[in-house]
This record gives sequence, C-alpha cells and structure tokens, in this order.
Amino acid sequence: MTNPSNNDLNARTNLRNFLCTVKNGFYNAATNPRKRNLLIVLLLLDALLCAVIYRPHNIPAVLNNIMVIFGIMTFICFVPLCAALIGYVPGALEMQRNFSRVGFVNHAGEAPYLIRMEFLDHNVVAYTYSCTGFPLKKWIDAQLVIETALNMLIESIHEGRDRRTITLHCVQPGHVFDLLRWSDTYVLRHNDNLLIVGRGLTGDIIIDLNKTPHILIGGNTGSGKTVLLRCILWQCIQQSDIVYIADFKGGVDFGKLWHRFSHIITTEKDLLELLNRLVDELEERKKLFVEADASNITDYFQKTNHFLNRIIFSCDEVAELLDKTGADKERKELLSQIEARLSTLARQGRAFGIHLVLATQRPDANILPGQIKNNLNVRICGRADATLSTIIIGDGRAAEQIPSDAQGRFITADGTVFQAYYFDDSLV
Repeated sequence: MTNPSNNDLNARTNLRNFLCTVKNGFYNAATNPRKRNLLIVLLLLDALLCAVIYRPHNIPAVLNNIMVIFGIMTFICFVPLCAALIGYVPGALEMQRNFSRVGFVNHAGEAPYLIRMEFLDHNVVAYTYSCTGFPLKKWIDAQLVIETALNMLIESIHEGRDRRTITLHCVQPGHVFDLLRWSDTYVLRHNDNLLIVGRGLTGDIIIDLNKTPHILIGGNTGSGKTVLLRCILWQCIQQSDIVYIADFKGGVDFGKLWHRFSHIITTEKDLLELLNRLVDELEERKKLFVEADASNITDYFQKTNHFLNRIIFSCDEVAELLDKTGADKERKELLSQIEARLSTLARQGRAFGIHLVLATQRPDANILPGQIKNNLNVRICGRADATLSTIIIGDGRAAEQIPSDAQGRFITADGTVFQAYYFDDSLV
C-alpha cells in the first residue's frame, strides 16, 4: 500500500472543504430567512433550467423518459452547488492563500479553510475554520503569524465540536491598547467580589475573587506592576474590603492616601504578627461558616444576612520580603514562619474571603515557594523576556506579544492581552 501524494491529499481536502461549504449553506438556509429565500430562488432557477434543457421532444417515449431521468439527475447535482453558493464565506479562498503565504500549513501544505464568519458585536468577529493537522497548540504558538495573515488581532482561540474545527475571536487593529485612565465610576460597588484590571480586545477584564481568589503580578521593572496593583487595591478599598499592604520599598509607592485607607506594614516582625492574626481570623470564620452551614463568604451572607468584609493582603515586591540570600539564622526562621502563614492563607483563604495579591519581578522557586505560587490562581505578566514569562504564566507569550516599550500592557496565563487602567492616586 502506497502513501497518497500531496496532490491526492489536496484533492481530498478540497472536496471536504466543498462539502463543508455545502453543509454551511444548508445551515444558513435553515437559520437565516434571507438565505433560505435565496436558496429557494436558486433551486427554482435550477429546476427551470433543467426543464428547458430536458423538455419533452417529438421522440420515442423511451428517450423522453431518459431525458426526464437526466433532468432529475442534473437538478440533484446542482442542489449542492446552489447550497455552496449560499454557504461560501466571502474571502475564504483569499484567506486560505494568506495562510499559505505566511507558512501556516500542515505537513501536506494545506492551509485552514474558513467555513463560517459571525459578527458577535460591533467590533468582534468569529472565524471558524475546518482544518486537519492543526492542533490547538499550533494555533496558539502561531498567533502572531496568524494575525499578520488576517490583519486582525486575536482575542481568543477555541476548539470546536471536534479536533478539526477551530474558532478565532478577532477584532480590527486600532486603538485598543491606548492609555486608559482610571475612574472611580468603574468600581463594581454592588459586587464586592469583582475587580476590573484593564481593557482587553473585547472589553473589560474582570477577576472574580469567588472563583480565582489570589493574584500574582510579575514582569520587568517599569512594566506597570505597581500601578496595576494600586488600581486593584483601590477597588478593594472602595468595595469596603480591609486592605493590608506590606511595603518594603521605603514607602515610595504607597503614600499618605494609602496610610489613610489601608494598613501599611513596613517591618518583617509586624508582618508576621499580622499574618498570625489573619490565620486566627480564618479559623474564626471557619467556625462561623460551620454554624451557619455556609460553604463560602457569599453563601454565609445570604444565609445569615451578616456581612463579613473581605480581607486583602498585598505585597508590592515579594522578593524583597522572602529572599533568604545572605540572611542569618534568626531572619531565616522568621521568613520561614512568614512563608508558612502565607501558604495557609493561599490554600484556605478563598472560601473565607481572605485573598493574596502579590507582585514581584521574578517569582521563581527561590523567591516564591511552590506551596504559595501554585495557589495563586490568577497569573498576570507584564513586559518580560521568555524566561521570566515562562516562570510567571507558564510560557513565553509575554515576550512575544508585549512590545519591549509597552507600559501597562499585560497578558494572563490563558493568553488574554489587556491594557491595565492607569491609576494616579494623586488625582483621587
């Protein structure tokens, strides 16, 4: 048995693409009255053409019967062509050629074929492709190349009902990453668990503390980590959360405003004392929740009508805190106790409304132990090289998708790129 040549494979793929287009045409006709009427008109023209060509003649009845059979067969053959006309997505072939131009093809040299295009709102379009030999990871790894082929920005990539269908949510390139100034009107005051961190391609990026309770922000110096951290903490203050900030950078980034509305910790001994109190508070809330038969802080409020403030512990540069390099025995013991308390809060804090928001330039294992880092559900990375990006979000996409001169641009572990709101506390 011989392997099929590329020409054979291409012929079969073209046939499959045609059948996908036909299927899409019938789907459009079934769901869109305008397309349905157009298909009916095309079928009527098909029937009329067949009637004209194969109309009865003054010939023997047997030949007339044969003509009728040919007419019916011709009509049947034209039906998928009519459906294909309805199902063809304008620009699909040109898009396929653009994929080939940038080298986004499988081993047989075949490029993905566009089978559906839907406008989700005024600026978001969903492209659905049929393709073989294009796993989801290949699309994710080639995102920048694909964007050049489409001349669009990709907001998200989704696998379809099977492994041969991929959907891209795209927006036109424009001013989506311009400077965004924070306003207190953005605070979601009636949802104490929701925080807005910035604007993505399709709208605001929101963190739900009930689902993802702890946040890690990383990136190079000057990438905007502290500004994003302040924006998050200010929202917490506006939502009546109790905010603690461990500041070991000399108080430069957290001035009088923060001393007024939050609790600032500047020494390691004071920090350990605070963390001990937070662990005790966690245990007290456990007892309250057991008595109320509540599973989490929201459930507790609904069952008892007793509001518990969320508690936010933040550290702007956790490396300044947890780095044990050159520390003596006494300080190492102190830092070990701090790590242990942070680990407890990271593991158990979600249900009880106690959250960690940590920022650091380089959260590797020497700085941030695995027991803490593994429980920081939201990973956000600013401008970074490939190594740092991998440490923070698990791959090198921050190095690829965030320009070296970008400030306030971030990417999450799921690949969502956004521009953080610029928070200027001098204007508050």
